[in-house]
Amino acid sequence: MAPALCANQAPVPPPAYHRTLSEALHLDALTLVTRLHLLETCRVAVHLARRRCPPALPAGPGGAPRVYSEDALLLLALRRTLWRLSYQELHDWLCAWPALALACGLPLGADGRPRVPSKAQQSKRLRAAGAPASEMLFVLLVRAGLRQGLTRGRDLIIDSAPILAWRRADPDAAVGHAPAHHPRPLLRGYRLHTLLCRGTGLPLLFHLSRSPARTSTMHPSPARCWNWPFVCSPCGLGSCVWMPATGDSS
Repeated sequence: MAPALCANQAPVPPPAYHRTLSEALHLDALTLVTRLHLLETCRVAVHLARRRCPPALPAGPGGAPRVYSEDALLLLALRRTLWRLSYQELHDWLCAWPALALACGLPLGADGRPRVPSKAQQSKRLRAAGAPASEMLFVLLVRAGLRQGLTRGRDLIIDSAPILAWRRADPDAAVGHAPAHHPRPLLRGYRLHTLLCRGTGLPLLFHLSRSPARTSTMHPSPARCWNWPFVCSPCGLGSCVWMPATGDSS
């Protein structure tokens, strides 16, 4: 009975300051998930990621069984990123819109309502899953966008931006120059190089590297960038322009 009742529920908008994406797409979140088959796409991404990078050995006996699947949590992470929500905001949104929670693959509880992971569960499971599933989801979404004509990939821009390390003890992070508008001259983290379609602004490739001390020596050439993870055919690709982050040129 609960799923049938949820299907007739009116769309519940996200917080007011996060509604720009829905207005730009002219789609509510439930229509976006179902029409683009995002849950099935996340399931394929998890499967392919496990083939390339086998998961860690399972824990020993004991403890509570896992309730939420990897593909459902990956879809939640995607929606949280698209709408720029916090873990708690996403949790509250799913609780207020049971139909959306069911479309995201969340299981039903004993009371007939979907069980929604808490912000602590979302964060813990996301860290445990690592990057492979998210990277594979990016590849699948880019290929789907190319097939459906959402992006062409003919007039390209290479952008570069710094990303702060999630933790101070991150062993892979490095110290590099910050953009001119940043209050601190140096930042500890990484450098994200993104290949963008100039016409749509959508990403096609990305390469995450350690943040170098001088970014001018790390500008990749258009030919070198195609050695990055391969997601689209190079046939018909047009000009490629390097767009350094503000204040990085030296």
